[in-house]
Amino acid sequence: MKKIDDAFADKKLKQLVFKFRTAIENAMEKGEFVSDFSFSHFPCGCCGDSAYMLAQYLLENGIESVYVCGNRYFDELEEMAQSHAWLLVNELIVDITGDQFKDDSSYYNYSQRVYIGKEDAFHKLFEVEEEDMHTCYGLENYENIMCGARLLNLYRKIKNFCDTSP
Repeated sequence: MKKIDDAFADKKLKQLVFKFRTAIENAMEKGEFVSDFSFSHFPCGCCGDSAYMLAQYLLENGIESVYVCGNRYFDELEEMAQSHAWLLVNELIVDITGDQFKDDSSYYNYSQRVYIGKEDAFHKLFEVEEEDMHTCYGLENYENIMCGARLLNLYRKIKNFCDTSP
């Protein structure tokens, strides 16, 4: 049985993650991402960016996370077919873009807009190497300065919607 502290931490994590995903959706409805080459198609193709920004939000709320990027391959020649990114928080997968696969039967028509839990059949489709995982220390520490600036700008827009929603 879980300790009360663990149950409280899981509840806080769930609240923050759903709040962040809803903030992205609200910002999108208000046209905040129309000029962004990637986020204008959220959640499609936004898993990496979303994971990094969610990591920032969680970090600001006292929760550390690990960024994970897995790859799925076409065949034994190991030609990559698809990558997908999510976070790990205390051994739980935290994925806010899995629903980008809802129309693809080869990905089980995965339609979870937010998934928090142990590894499921969908996430097992992606091979994860040790070098594809790293602790998130905040967007200001993002390796690529140009991408980091773009993500900080997007993050500020999303955060405005986090701050105004219940």
